[in-house]
Amino acid sequence: MQINQNWFKNNWISLFILTLLIAITFANALNNAFLSDDLAEIVQNPNVGKFSYIFSHPFGFIRILLNYFAYHLGGINPVFFRLINYAFHLGSTYLIYAILTILYNRRLAIIAATLFAIHPAISEAVVWISGGTYPQYTFFFLLSFLLYIFSKKSHTLYWASVVIFSFAFMSHPVMPLALFVIFLLYEACFGDIKKNWIRSAPYLLIAIAYVFINISALPERITTLQSVHYQEKGIDNPFVLIPIAITSYLELIFFPKTLTLYHSELAFGAVEFLIRAAITLLFLTATIISFKKNKHIFFWLSLFWLSLAPTLTPFRFNWIVAERYLYLPSLGIFASLAFFLDKLAPKKQYKYGLYGLLTVVIILLSVRTIIRNIDWENEDNLWIATGKTSPSSPNTHNNLGDVYGRHGDKEGALREFSRAIELKPNYADAYHNLGNTYREMGQMDKALQSYQTAANLNPNLWQSYQNIAAIYFQDKQYDKAAEYIQKAIQINPKNINLYINLGVIYLTHGDKDKAKQIFMQVLTQDPNNQMANVGLIEASK
Repeated sequence: MQINQNWFKNNWISLFILTLLIAITFANALNNAFLSDDLAEIVQNPNVGKFSYIFSHPFGFIRILLNYFAYHLGGINPVFFRLINYAFHLGSTYLIYAILTILYNRRLAIIAATLFAIHPAISEAVVWISGGTYPQYTFFFLLSFLLYIFSKKSHTLYWASVVIFSFAFMSHPVMPLALFVIFLLYEACFGDIKKNWIRSAPYLLIAIAYVFINISALPERITTLQSVHYQEKGIDNPFVLIPIAITSYLELIFFPKTLTLYHSELAFGAVEFLIRAAITLLFLTATIISFKKNKHIFFWLSLFWLSLAPTLTPFRFNWIVAERYLYLPSLGIFASLAFFLDKLAPKKQYKYGLYGLLTVVIILLSVRTIIRNIDWENEDNLWIATGKTSPSSPNTHNNLGDVYGRHGDKEGALREFSRAIELKPNYADAYHNLGNTYREMGQMDKALQSYQTAANLNPNLWQSYQNIAAIYFQDKQYDKAAEYIQKAIQINPKNINLYINLGVIYLTHGDKDKAKQIFMQVLTQDPNNQMANVGLIEASK
């Protein structure tokens, strides 16, 4: 079967239904706020609207380019950035439907594509703007795979498939690493592996190339996880990690009740862990046995394992469980499930009951996704919802402290920040936020102590040095204020406001020459800076 004008004519109703389902299910999230990583990557990123910024990431420029267009279409407006996610999700859903109609039939394709389109377990990757790299890499992988299916008699399509496979890595440098194996498995299950195995070589070479490209970025990734997310150093036991992760993902697919940004509730008793280990072993065994029994099931279950593989390593480069990781792997489960349902559907005794059950399941899943979208509406909703589902996560309590603080509940904020520190004693951000709260309450001694602890735990936390300087400035200890603001400048030398603060300290202390020098330095970078101009006038008197 080929995708041509007749194919679209025969399948437009199915494509329309999929489009409508996605539009209805995700409509209430379109104008949700920027959240979590969105703030640093977009809202607070001065380069988001600069075309030159694209060249700073030559091996991952696609998202930066799309963000550039979104910014110039609507400014810092979450709708335009989120529409990028929606477009990739819709495109991935179309590609799933197309691939499955080619390999099987329309009934199987619409079942799997519908489950994928609206499932709440993968909604995080669609609704959260920063999670959009997952629909993006999935789209390019599926498009590459579709072109590969058609490429048996076309070198052009084959090399187009190879090039587009590289776009998957340009979208996410890690998640596609094991997907080159899918092309081999396709030949083993649907084609002729003895004749065509060599065709998978370019995909392997691209994966190897990206391993070498990203080796240099690993230290920065580890540093970020440890200094920003306070990930503990060490190596996890894979025989513990894998059963927990796999069973958690299966639970999210078949019973998506507990959805959360931080899956922190992963400590299980001995009995429950043994049950989870047994389920994982049975699932793996079923995957292997299916190679002999049913290669179609083997292929799709293998997709589940392979697309999750980069997250199942013992090295702490990622979270143990994250819903966005499930975006492409879920297709392996949905396609396998659709394969079984498609076999039952022609039988009269199952037909109407099966269609009725599927309708109910799709409605329930869509409703669950719509409800989950509300959690992503703004910071308050997200962290309150996360607090209910991830009470043992220090990140959750730190963010809840921000929620209470914004609403004027200082005691509630102190309680949450203290709880975050109790759960993670080296949590510098929580100490910093604790200092902010004490400072707002006028308890300067406690604020100063909290900021100093934060700076000692994380020497790169320039905001703590800045706030220490502010306290000393308020206390008229100008030498110490200048010392700490200079420490902040050493860490963040591009922050003009820090230089202005230093100039104000010198000016207030009576050192007009140093103040004048600082304000002139600021004006060389920002000639229209009003505060620097006023400071320069005062220093020149």
